[in-house]
Amino acid sequence: MKRLIGLAGLLVAACSSPERTAAEFAADPEAAVRTVAECDAGARHPDCSAAREGLAEARRRERMDVYARTIGEP
Repeated sequence: MKRLIGLAGLLVAACSSPERTAAEFAADPEAAVRTVAECDAGARHPDCSAAREGLAEARRRERMDVYARTIGEP
């Protein structure tokens, strides 16, 4: 019985999606926006904080790109 419970736990862990990092969310801001919206709606994702950090980083990069274009830097 204990083996069956352990096997069931391993199967559930194997089927769940792996946690994404903030860098992965920064590279894909659309996924970060979706995940943050789901988290704000009450969904419990293990990567909510990573999505928020990644979204903030993506927005920071976007602002810096606009700033660089405005002042004429490459």
